Amino acid sequence: MENLKLAGFGKRLVAYIIDAIVISIAMSIVLIPFGGIMAIMGMGAAESGEIGEAAMAATAGFSILGIILIAIAAPIIYDGLMTASAKQGTLGKMAMKIKVIKEDGSKLSTSDAIVRAVVKSIIGGVCAFLWFVMLFNKQEQNLHDMAAKSLVVSAE
Repeated sequence: MENLKLAGFGKRLVAYIIDAIVISIAMSIVLIPFGGIMAIMGMGAAESGEIGEAAMAATAGFSILGIILIAIAAPIIYDGLMTASAKQGTLGKMAMKIKVIKEDGSKLSTSDAIVRAVVKSIIGGVCAFLWFVMLFNKQEQNLHDMAAKSLVVSAE
């Protein structure tokens, strides 16, 4: 454990930005066609008189709800499953040559990685300043690292 090099704030920030770009592109590829298809279906049914305005509004509401649920779940699933994989990190972490491990040096379980991703998502949504906790922590852990008892270290 003593010869592990912590990743540091800069590498983690760049990895996060890379992941945000990857997720944004993936979400655009998935959600834009989904929203377009739902809009076309709703407009076609409304023009033909098959559904009324209330039904069309409900269809739009369910479409928006689906988009919101995908937008919330996708980053959590991506981060959790990639972190629990053999690579021990997301595409951004791989690009920056860093990985996530347990405090004892072992690989995170899927449940630990999902907990870490959920806490990370909540923190990002509540207050971005909570990302700076690692600057005041000896092991450079953010709250999501503390929740999963994990460290982000150099993979080199």
